[in-house]
Amino acid sequence: MHEHHEAVHIIEHAQMALEERGHTKVKQINLVIGESSGFSPEAVIMNIEINAVGTCCEDVPVTVRKVKSMLKCPNCGELFMKKPFHFECPHCNTPGVPSEIGKEMAIDSIETE
Repeated sequence: MHEHHEAVHIIEHAQMALEERGHTKVKQINLVIGESSGFSPEAVIMNIEINAVGTCCEDVPVTVRKVKSMLKCPNCGELFMKKPFHFECPHCNTPGVPSEIGKEMAIDSIETE
């Protein structure tokens, strides 16, 4: 359900981008969604398509750049990808903690003309 609210926000942001730039058409919406963000890329795209009917975003392509989650070593500061069932830092073997990388849900860019 939170994908619906995010989709509405993205469409509103696209409308504001058009107005600020003095443009009339949204060509493409580019998003960044982390695998630990709690958002399903497919659900976000579907909700944009549903809510875009009759707006400046109707039939506009949406791309998603997916970001893998990273752990951070509290000992040496190394950022690393978690392997299934393994949380240890590859540098010093200290158990990693979640980082902010992979929690993204953001508009990367809105292309207009």
